[in-house]
Amino acid sequence: MASGFQLVFLLGSIIGLLTVRAVSKISSKGKSSRIDKTQKRRGECPAPCPPGWTQFGSRCFIFYNNYRKWSDAEKFCISIGGNLASIHSSEEHTFISEMVQRATGYSRDTWIGGYDAVSEKTWLWSDGSDLTYQRWYSNQPDNSGGNQHCMEINYAGDYWNDMPCTSNMPFVCAKNL
Repeated sequence: MASGFQLVFLLGSIIGLLTVRAVSKISSKGKSSRIDKTQKRRGECPAPCPPGWTQFGSRCFIFYNNYRKWSDAEKFCISIGGNLASIHSSEEHTFISEMVQRATGYSRDTWIGGYDAVSEKTWLWSDGSDLTYQRWYSNQPDNSGGNQHCMEINYAGDYWNDMPCTSNMPFVCAKNL
């Protein structure tokens, strides 16, 4: 039978080993995060957005200069892991407008993810986010002809407009990081 001293010694040894093991794990975690930060500074880590996409905030964006109906553009964006772009601030609006302008050379009318096809004058984003920021052109949306249920950006240079969803336009996709 073990004496009290032997039990205390055995218990102390076990606690010591567990402490060394825990400290070792914490140290190695700190070391790997330092390596990751160093790699990021050197540009050795892959970019958060896939090739061809551009990061703005916590999302990635890509412009396609392929002319499609709104629904076909949305289906395409879904097939690559995103949706037609939603816009939540003036900075995001400017970023997307400038992205289109760099690609086309001018402020080309372009599909984004807004629509009111479910309920007239109730505009929604196809990605399910809340439509809080707005940049409609004067007297828009007007549902001219009773069939304008999809949203374009760069109307009259810098605004949003409602258009028939069957119009063919280039489009911007977005996805979360």
